[in-house]
Formats: sequence, C-alpha cells, structure tokens
Amino acid sequence: MIQVTCAIIVQGGEILLAQNRADADHAFQWEFPGGKIHGNENEETCIIREIREELEIEVAIIQRLASVEYDYGHKQICLIPFLCAMESETLVLNDHLSSKWCEPEELLQMDLSGADRALLEDKSNWKLLEEYARKQKNYS
Repeated sequence: MIQVTCAIIVQGGEILLAQNRADADHAFQWEFPGGKIHGNENEETCIIREIREELEIEVAIIQRLASVEYDYGHKQICLIPFLCAMESETLVLNDHLSSKWCEPEELLQMDLSGADRALLEDKSNWKLLEEYARKQKNYS
C-alpha cells in the first residue's frame, strides 16, 4: 500500500483543490495537493515538502485528520490528510492544470479523485473540516 499525504488548505473559509493534468493518474480530476512519502520521511515532513514542490507555498499544519484506504484497482493507497493554513501569499502550479478555492459544500460536487472523495465522506473528517472552515470564514 502506497502512503500518500495530502493538504486540505483552508483560507478565508474556502478549501483549495488542484486539478490534475492530462498525463496524471487521475486526469482532469480534482484533488487535495500532496504526494507519496519518501523513504524514512515522516508524514509531516512529506506534506510540507510536497506543498513546496507542487505549489511553492508554505503551510502550517493545523491538525491531522483520519486516514482513508482506497483501492484504485491498479494501486492501493493510504491517504493521510492534514488540515493546513496557507502562510504564503501566492501559489504557483508546478504539477497541476488548475486550482480552485471552494466552499465546503461545493467540494462533493467536484469531480474528485476516489481517495479524496472517500476522505470527505468520512463523517469525522467532514465535521472537522467544516468547523475549521466556518471559523476561518468568521475571522476573515
């Protein structure tokens, strides 16, 4: 099973989604940015590195959410999500076609990759994400 981290980046009550390029495993689908854990790298180091590589931004980890296992048929992954705050002003898309900031209720209407959808369908993850996004919206 492949260990993959992802960042659920919340800013002003909205959540960042990134759209996969045509040549990606899940072409044109939306996902939370992140990637595979390398070697002896820990989960937190991985997500910080992946977000720097993919988006050229710094994030602060707020909370780890519940992992989900997902079988794509050709590969099985354990998706390890982190609720994060963006600490940089501008992001640069190095690995994705597009990005979109969404209200929490918009997320499940998007064409999400399977593991990302499963992550949101976990009731404990959804509750934590929704509560944090609401607090951020109220502070902005």
